[in-house]
Amino acid sequence: MSGIVFQRGTLLIQTGPHPHLHVVMNDPVHCNEAGDLTVLVVNLSSVKFGAYHDPSCVLGAGCHPFVRLDSWLMYSHSAVLRVPRIEHNLSIGDIQHRDPVDVDTFALIRQGFDVSPHVKSKIIRYIKRHGI
Repeated sequence: MSGIVFQRGTLLIQTGPHPHLHVVMNDPVHCNEAGDLTVLVVNLSSVKFGAYHDPSCVLGAGCHPFVRLDSWLMYSHSAVLRVPRIEHNLSIGDIQHRDPVDVDTFALIRQGFDVSPHVKSKIIRYIKRHGI
């Protein structure tokens, strides 16, 4: 099992024009579909006045050292990623580690998966299959 990628850990990953903080939702598990060790990640995006955001989980500014503005969890963009690929991208600097989220923040993020209407069915299956 990987010691670099772990539950509650955060990764700064380039998504679109800006890097976004991604929260790792589980310790690595073997996923038969991927044929590899995988983790579920979900990213944060700043709440912008007048723009839609999923209200299922909104975190306040300062909940994490990287979060400077109120931010929402983009459950529609959550993804299952292969751990070896994450580790490779960490080693070449394309992904960066950040501090883990605290236990209470993690619990709020996890609860959002249960209430957000934007979680894809394949993500729901992964959560159930791996007891996340």
